[in-house]
Amino acid sequence: MADMEVNLSFPADSVLDALENRLEKYDTERPPGPTKEVLTEEELAIKIARLDELESSLLPSIQNLVGPLVTSLGLRPDSNPNFESTCNILSTLDEAWWQTVLSIESAAFGVIPDSTKDHHLKRCKDFTCSQLINIISNLKRHLFPLLKCAILFMKSLKVSSDDVERISYRNQQSNLRYHAANASAMMRETMKSLHRSDFQIIQDKWQEQEASLDRLLLALTRLTGPRLVRRRNGASALSVHVVELAKLSLPLIKLARTFSKQVSRTTTSKLLFTLDTNLNSKTLSRLHKHPESIETCFSKLISVLYTASIHNVLADGRAVLRNWVQNISQTFESTLLLLVLHLIPLASLETDRDSAGNNFKAWFAAWHEAWHRAVDNFLNTLQRFERQNQQPLAPPRA
Repeated sequence: MADMEVNLSFPADSVLDALENRLEKYDTERPPGPTKEVLTEEELAIKIARLDELESSLLPSIQNLVGPLVTSLGLRPDSNPNFESTCNILSTLDEAWWQTVLSIESAAFGVIPDSTKDHHLKRCKDFTCSQLINIISNLKRHLFPLLKCAILFMKSLKVSSDDVERISYRNQQSNLRYHAANASAMMRETMKSLHRSDFQIIQDKWQEQEASLDRLLLALTRLTGPRLVRRRNGASALSVHVVELAKLSLPLIKLARTFSKQVSRTTTSKLLFTLDTNLNSKTLSRLHKHPESIETCFSKLISVLYTASIHNVLADGRAVLRNWVQNISQTFESTLLLLVLHLIPLASLETDRDSAGNNFKAWFAAWHEAWHRAVDNFLNTLQRFERQNQQPLAPPRA
């Protein structure tokens, strides 16, 4: 900026304060609307109109304003700040934000069909529309810092416009570019998300679980490491038992990760399949929530084992361990049943549809057998230790 002739025309404090005050209302949320078994044609038309408006007008308008905002702040090469334009753009962005929120809430809330009877509504299903609420969260998380930073940027320069080359100024520029890049990337992903099928939304959730299971697997591996084993109070019977259970938990997590990978990456797998598009929202929601439920149970299982290894006390933890493993197994059973009933095998260049279906069923059958074997090994070992009636006591106090 030293080489540029900059004529900064600052907006009034009241303008900046008004813009900043608007940001404080971004956390406002509307409660869900009433539920109906069947939507009227008018109610369905309203939802479709809101979705069309989001895709064709509102979200593109937000996306198209990020670039001009950056230019108006003088953040592009050979551009000078024009704060009057910045304020106009911020006001337009704010208005576009609220129109977007209202349209999303109208589509996602409004009048909601019964989740067990909305299979025919396609993109107006409760499951599909409820995913739109994530758009509000993402917009708020990425747009709010950009708008806030732009306002603070103008306020700070207004106090001392002679210090435009200070380090703090360059830091603010860097922050603005960072938030602008994040907002642009988020808008591109948001636009793509509107075209994602219900199955792709579910696949994304299972794919997220892979990374979480990798972290849990690492924690479990450390729990079975030789250095930690040697530190455990002279390798008591409980210590040996905990290590054994931890080792038997490893194949459970590995199999869970394999299952998640198969479900979430069907497009690159030899076993190609898609999901029946006529599922209701209740069934879709179950498939979508199962990965998180499985991950939570595994986390609690590892936490119990880790606590037992540190304090050399398991007490009621055996019953808890059994419950977590059984809960995980029941969730997988439910998931597997839904997939077998509703996944549709796809033919490839190498196989026809019938062969693809047989391969698909064979893979899940083999996985199912391996899973039950791993669960039985864990539960049998847990039961064997209980029968030995070696309930440990806490170490005596010094």
